Formats: sequence, structure tokens, C-alpha cells
Amino acid sequence: MLDHTHQPSARLLARLRMTATEHKLPPEFADILAQDPKMTAVRMAEIAPGLLLVADLGKRKQLRAEEIEAAVGEYITALGSDTPAADPQVLALARESILNMVADRDDQGGRTHEPTLSVGRSWDGGEGLRAKMVDGLTARMVRSHTPTIGREFATMSLSDMLMTIQRAAGERPASRLESVRMAFGQHSRSDFPLITADALSNAVGLGMVQAPPDIARASREVLRDNYQQGRSLTLSSTTVPAEIAEAGEITFGSMDEKGELLPRVRDFGVGFSISNQAIVNDRLDLLTDIASNMRRGATECLRRVLLEPLQANAGAGQNMADGNPMFTVGRGNMVASGAVLSVASLTVARNALRTAKGPRGETFALKPWAILTHPLQETVAQQVLTQIAANQVSNVNPFGGQLELIIEPGLTSTTGWYLLADPSLNDGLTHAFLSGQSTPKVESRAGWETLGMDFRLVWALDAKFVETATWFRNPGA
Repeated sequence: MLDHTHQPSARLLARLRMTATEHKLPPEFADILAQDPKMTAVRMAEIAPGLLLVADLGKRKQLRAEEIEAAVGEYITALGSDTPAADPQVLALARESILNMVADRDDQGGRTHEPTLSVGRSWDGGEGLRAKMVDGLTARMVRSHTPTIGREFATMSLSDMLMTIQRAAGERPASRLESVRMAFGQHSRSDFPLITADALSNAVGLGMVQAPPDIARASREVLRDNYQQGRSLTLSSTTVPAEIAEAGEITFGSMDEKGELLPRVRDFGVGFSISNQAIVNDRLDLLTDIASNMRRGATECLRRVLLEPLQANAGAGQNMADGNPMFTVGRGNMVASGAVLSVASLTVARNALRTAKGPRGETFALKPWAILTHPLQETVAQQVLTQIAANQVSNVNPFGGQLELIIEPGLTSTTGWYLLADPSLNDGLTHAFLSGQSTPKVESRAGWETLGMDFRLVWALDAKFVETATWFRNPGA
């Protein structure tokens, strides 16, 4: 069964989304499969044939998004973890799960006209034609994207796409120039701005999934349903079970919102324009450049948001619920005097994580997972983490091959470094997006101040530390 409370790491989610793209699966499937704690990119690739059948049947049977998710959940649950990829059971179970879902819904009179994952019954107009053009235009802007339903539009010029849209709507432009003017006139209802916006969203999203900022690996991704401020839940008493005497009573704790502030998403955005002349001249390179600039800008935006909690208070980190910075000697997550990255200084940091205690004395026993540092420390860090074949016990490197290395050029300190626990298993740095918007969204309209199209990239995100014990800071020397 899928676990909706499971929060996958940003790194795993990125790998699953890349795998979905490689196997021509809808991007929603990566988010669905990420709810399975045992799912990996390798496993997703193994069961991709069955998942493709689920996606295809889901489109043809007009399933809603939640029904698709339920069908995938039934499929991977029935499949188990040891079925070979070539086993005919892969496709049989996929087909059975989706058809059972359709049968159950129809028996209950559940046929609905709510929005679905399907693009509709017709591919020659409306949403169907739009989906094909988005797929083809995405392939023209992103070399790694192989078109599926939109192959015929992967080589079509922008102005010819415009004329195709208008003819499907019953209009008859006399020329490409007239077609452009009709599309971007004051009262136009052309789908072309929506198509280019969706293709740009795909290009930006695919690029960010393939090359996210390295610091995103150090943070846990969560989704927020709204812009409201919230706090992490905390127990009013320790969660360690106490011995129960004969005829004794169990001590109850209560959950309340007295923990750290959760990320509260903030809106970010930037605009671009493209002229009518560029569209008539099929200047696809301009759209490609816009997509590339948007991707780079969004990646930098995410990097800066992730860095804010670390860089606040001159590097001591954001203020926590007690009013003090994230990193203090009193918390036990920072040393009083900085030291260069070495086996000795790493040992101090590791001991701090291993012996970290909660507010009621409970021992966390955290396992160090990665070092985060500036590029100028990368070579030193690699040397410290390299496995060395020692001829004496005293020369053995205890950290060889034990830790991951995260390099972040946006750190203001070129000598400082951090040791942190795995964010997929422990609270620490957390970044949030609005539900359904883990990558930026591109919107478009006919240009008003200029002749052409205006685009804007919008994204809602934020980042905060929600736990102090899972990171250790050394200011460096």
C-alpha cells in the first residue's frame, strides 16, 4: 500500500522523475511511486512496462487522478518486490488493477465529468490537439525529451502550429502573418499561448529535475496546501514507553503545535517576452533561450531560498522557536573555535550527532550522512573522505567511503562546513512547495505593451530548519 505520510528525499524524488521521463511515463507517476517507502529508481524502471499500461488504460478509461493513484497502488502492492521485469505477470497485474478500478466505479455509478488525467476523446482538436502540440514543442526545446503523442509537431514551425490550431477551430487565416495577428489579437481565444506556456513549464521542470542545486540533497521536500504559517507538532511528554506496574496506568502525552515554524511558501516570479516577428520567423531558439534562462533562474532561486536558513544571523542560522540562532555552542551543534576539515574535526562533529539529545533527554543517536561545504574546500573534503589502504591501524581513515559530499557555491564562508544526518530519515532543513507545484509554472498571454507574447514564471516555495540536533556546524579556520 502507498503511504501518504511518507516524505521522500528530494534526491529520490528527482531520480524518480528522471526515470519517469526516460520511460515516457506521466510525471505524476513519480510523485505517486515516491509514497512507497521501498521504491527506488531501479525498481521503477523494472516495472515501467506495467506502469505504461496503467497510464495508457487510465487515459482511455477517463480515470481521475486519484483513481490513477489507487490503480498504481494496487498494482505495485500485488506485484510485490521480487517479480522479474520480464515476467508476464507485470502486464497482467497492471491490466487487472486498472480494469477492476473501472468496473468498481461503473458499478457504483461513479462515472464523472471531473477533470481527469486524460486529454479527451479527440486528438484532432481541443485538449487532445493541445496536448500533442505541447509534447512536440517540448521535444524541440529539450533534446532529452522524446515525443510520443506529438511526434508530428516536433518538426513543425511555430507559425504552422498556429495555423493548425486556427483551422481546427474553423478559422481560415490567409497567411502566416495574418495567423499570428489573429492569435494575439485583443479578443483572441487561441490555444497557442497555453501550448507554449505548458511546453516551457515542461522544459523548465525537466531541466530542474535533471540538474537541481546540490544543496537540495541536504533538505527534505514537503508540500503545503496553502500559504498559512504552521508549526511542527511536538509531544507534551517523552515518547519513550515507561514500565507499567501491575494494574498500573499508561502515561499519555498530547500532540500540539509548539514546535518550530514550518516553511511558509512565498511567491516568486519573473517575466519574458517574445515578438510577433520572432514567431513568424520561427525563432524557436528564442523560446529555447527563454526556457534555459527560466531554468537557471529558478534553480538559483531555489538555491537562495535553501541558503537563507543557513546564512541568517551571520552564518549562525535562522532564529528558532526559543529565539536563539540555529547553531550555538549551547545547543551542542557548533564548536566554540573553528577548525579545518580533517579526521580529527570530523570526529568531534560525528560525536556531537551520535550523542545528540532531545528536549526531554531522549538520545537521538544520529548517523552522519553528508558533509556540506564551499567549493574551495572540495579537494580537502575529498581527501578526507577518500578510502586509504593503510598499513597500520593508526593510519586507517574511519570516514573513507562513509559520507556523501555536498558542494554549495552560495555559502558565504569559504572555510566553514557542516555535518548532517540523512534528511530522508530525520527532520532538519526542510523546503516546501505548494501542492502540485514542485517545479515552476509558466503562464502566458498575448502581449499588451508589445506585439507578441508575454510569459511569466511563478513559483511558491520556502525553506526552514525544523530541528536543531541533526546538523553540526564548524565555522572553519
